[in-house]
Amino acid sequence: MEPCSNCAFPLESPHRYCPGCGQKTPWRRFTLLDAFREFSQAFTDLDRGFLHLIKQLAFRPGIVAREYVLEGKRKRYFNPFSLLLLVLGLYLSVNALTNPYTKAGRIPQPPAARQSRPVDPPASGPAIRERQRKVQALLEEYTNLVGLLAIPVLALVYSLYFRHRIYYAEHLVANVLFASYYSIVSLLATLLLGLFFRAYLGFLNSFLLLFQWGYLTLAYYQFLSYRHPRQYLITAWATLLALLAWIGLTGGTIFYYVRYGWVLGK
Repeated sequence: MEPCSNCAFPLESPHRYCPGCGQKTPWRRFTLLDAFREFSQAFTDLDRGFLHLIKQLAFRPGIVAREYVLEGKRKRYFNPFSLLLLVLGLYLSVNALTNPYTKAGRIPQPPAARQSRPVDPPASGPAIRERQRKVQALLEEYTNLVGLLAIPVLALVYSLYFRHRIYYAEHLVANVLFASYYSIVSLLATLLLGLFFRAYLGFLNSFLLLFQWGYLTLAYYQFLSYRHPRQYLITAWATLLALLAWIGLTGGTIFYYVRYGWVLGK
């Protein structure tokens, strides 16, 4: 048999697990079932060094993803789904502390006299403002869910763009790794700005969007083992398409709900 893909221990006879590191053998490329199993383990497997993984994702995100996803070196890294769930849980706590979407004074509450009137038409000013408040509260309360929903959309665009190289499930797991790190950056930026400034959401979203674009551009340049600097343009374009797809999907949904009340109910 071939040596262990994780630690190169010589496997002279069939083993279910490598005698050197304990990784299951033989390794195989990710399928959607494998991705689901990794996700399930996230709830029970918190025994490996996530701080080491965070450090590696800061400087060599694509190399980490390539080793974990494409080269079978999975035993050496903390479970990416565990890391993502941990980070998103912390993000939810930070939002509850800083209230970036529903900060007092952002949208005035309607006078009590107006609340006794008949329900406003869906496209009227008071009805629109009420739906805006609902969207802000939803984004603040379910930031972790919104973050999770973005990952399969980004992975889908990448898999269509690089469809001749890597499976969709492999893009999915790679984007779980990448999302974990830029969620940490988003968490820290939200906490720092929220504690010292009152109106910062516009600046925060612009900064995070630019950071995400640059980070994913670098990550995919490394993930695909590119070497020529001009190939940054390839990953930058693919990342721009992925982000535009997600912005269009979420922005369009929010616009339709706020304007007409058709999507999430009145």
